[in-house]
Amino acid sequence: MQHSAAGSHGRGLDRRRFLAGLAASGATLSPLGRLRAAERADVVVIGAGLAGLYTAMLLEEAGATVSLLEASDHVGGRVRSRDIGGELHELGASDIGVMYARIVDMANRMALDLVPSSISVRPFSFHVGGQLLAADDWEAADVNQTIGDERAILPSSLERELLGRLNPLRYLDDWLDPDQAELDIPIADFLLQQGVSPAAIQLFGHAYNGNSVHRTSALAMLRDNARTRFGIGAWRELRESGEDIAPLRQIAGGNQRLPEAMATRLNREIRFNCPAALVSHSNTGVSVTCLDGGRYDGDYLVCALPLTAMRRLEFFPALSPAKNRLAAQSEYYAATKFYLRPKTRFWESDGFEPSMWTDGPIERVYALTDPSDDVHTLLVWINGAGARRIDQLDRDAATRFVLNEFTRIRPTARDQLEVMDFYSWGQMPHLGGCGFSYAAGQIAQYADALTRTEGRIYFAGEHTRRREFGMESAMASAERVATEILVG
Repeated sequence: MQHSAAGSHGRGLDRRRFLAGLAASGATLSPLGRLRAAERADVVVIGAGLAGLYTAMLLEEAGATVSLLEASDHVGGRVRSRDIGGELHELGASDIGVMYARIVDMANRMALDLVPSSISVRPFSFHVGGQLLAADDWEAADVNQTIGDERAILPSSLERELLGRLNPLRYLDDWLDPDQAELDIPIADFLLQQGVSPAAIQLFGHAYNGNSVHRTSALAMLRDNARTRFGIGAWRELRESGEDIAPLRQIAGGNQRLPEAMATRLNREIRFNCPAALVSHSNTGVSVTCLDGGRYDGDYLVCALPLTAMRRLEFFPALSPAKNRLAAQSEYYAATKFYLRPKTRFWESDGFEPSMWTDGPIERVYALTDPSDDVHTLLVWINGAGARRIDQLDRDAATRFVLNEFTRIRPTARDQLEVMDFYSWGQMPHLGGCGFSYAAGQIAQYADALTRTEGRIYFAGEHTRRREFGMESAMASAERVATEILVG
């Protein structure tokens, strides 16, 4: 085990014996409720997102017994699908790229069909500097304060275009090369070093999937840009070979159908509404105690929780300092979505596209369409710091704010919008955000520590990703930990 202090090791075993004694006596340990006799398995898995589910499947297929614990009342983690206003929407993990081989293979195994993504590809109109503009007017607009070649880049395309031009990473593993550590700086600093104007950086950082351009690691963003570049290249090769395939797809009937189908293949019933609170571990096994007093013992433990949830767990003995520090410091960017029904085609009155990119608090609006190209939903999608700000409001105040801001920008929309629903990942109690985001300086310190086994505890999940991202990274992490446990 990676705990050099023998005293700490001993205290962990003593705590396990103490808890076991309480369970045997029927004593109550507040706030965990009444401890019960332990359920025994070869492996205990915490978290029934894609990483935890796939880990359990792989281990069971190899003959192991698995206890799978889930804090919420459903499987899937950040894969959530919901019917809103008669239309299916993906609240979290939304798209399946052509390089999501594990996801596609699992969908095939579960007899689930893939369909083109529902996210609109309609062009944006732009509201910047107090002016509403068409895309064709952006380059020459007075409110466009970017310089040189930047002026021709639409605000919604700055991240893709600038990182694509400036990215020195050529292969998917390059971000782990120590020679690239100099890129583990704030993305704003990297862009300034490359001659990008402050105005372009400000627009770049307004609605991207991160917390702040002054904190997010440039190396992490360049890694994801490289992975996206490979995905686009793979899609183009498939198209050139004659395969008619959409660049982004979804599970027919909702992406959440995939984890739900995976759950039905497990031998043991998933323990829902079972937040883990205490993890005791030694060189002979692990014991997990949940808030309801339930105890689950195993030879090994797989922690498939986001870091924001993992830091609520108490480990005896403690995890390595690097894991503890990153769990305490980790930032998951928030994402808040408002689903609006347009009562009329008000955009035809002002002549601008219904989809919008703004430099204001509502950030982006996507016009979602049906097969006949009729707009059925306007999705207001707010990320990062903007989402954290709006999450401080209650539901009624937040929806009023969004409607007021929308109609301030588009007066023709006044009284023409109905709020059907909203969803905040930042407010989810067991998650606290939508996706893990490395802060500057963290990759060199923690990238290897994230995947490192600690005694009989293994770590899976999107945050441990190496080559992949999104749903595919969760599946890849499950293969890694299952192999490590089975091979030994």
